[in-house]
Amino acid sequence: MLSYGQNSDNGDRVLRPVVEVLAHGRTAYQEYLFFRSSAHGVCVVLDGDLQSCESDEGIYHETLVHPALLLHPAPRRVLIMGGGEGATAREVLRHQGVEQVVMVDIDREFVELCQHHLADWNREAFADPRLDLQCRDINEFLGENTDNFDVVIGDLVDFEDWDSPTAVLYSRSFYAELRKHLAPGAVLATQAGGLTASSVEGHKWVRATLESEFRNAASYGIVVPSFYHLWSYVIASDEPLPEPGAPPLQLFMERARERTLVLPATGPVALAGAFIFPATLRSRLLTSCKRK
Repeated sequence: MLSYGQNSDNGDRVLRPVVEVLAHGRTAYQEYLFFRSSAHGVCVVLDGDLQSCESDEGIYHETLVHPALLLHPAPRRVLIMGGGEGATAREVLRHQGVEQVVMVDIDREFVELCQHHLADWNREAFADPRLDLQCRDINEFLGENTDNFDVVIGDLVDFEDWDSPTAVLYSRSFYAELRKHLAPGAVLATQAGGLTASSVEGHKWVRATLESEFRNAASYGIVVPSFYHLWSYVIASDEPLPEPGAPPLQLFMERARERTLVLPATGPVALAGAFIFPATLRSRLLTSCKRK
């Protein structure tokens, strides 16, 4: 049987049987693979890295999106950087008070592939009149746009090292430019890579960069079963954020109830708990690192 293999950690490799290849090729920007797995349903791979699986993409996307929107008292304008699958936009649009979502993804061909192969994930999002989809470079968008956003969500691909072209999207200069487009009290959240037994350095780089540009930054994470390890995120704002060891459970529960927000994959308790790490991992995350 055909299978797809990917390194999960130093010395570890995950092998996934492929029931059916739905699409495989290369756009102008990246190689893509859509396949069906007996364990995880439809799966999406970009440049050899698994991005999402049907079985648990809701865990990843709810955890990426909702902490930032729940921490903001009244999010109305939201910017999504990347998010070609459409699931990030789907989650943002669950907040009925959101009036406009601008999604900027450079790869139009990949977005169209997702609209076709992941329609069960994203059909409602792409049909929502509040969504403004712009297939262009995020740097070009920021250079021309004069609007301010209440919340920014970074659903961009991972970077291999700080010399890669993708790394500029996690750099201090990029976030310095992004700050010019934030409304007072804005909250930003970005995915920040896997936390494995051997490596937390990528996450620490992302958090250190955000700490250099925002008054406050905090780490959080959740287990995404198809990733086979903890997945991490960083949230940043000039406003106060959850303190380590003090998850915002009451706030998340109250605001989810006020907004009649349903979170079928996670729920307010799991999202609040995502801000608490095991002690050994927390100590590794809090040690200093260079800032880019």
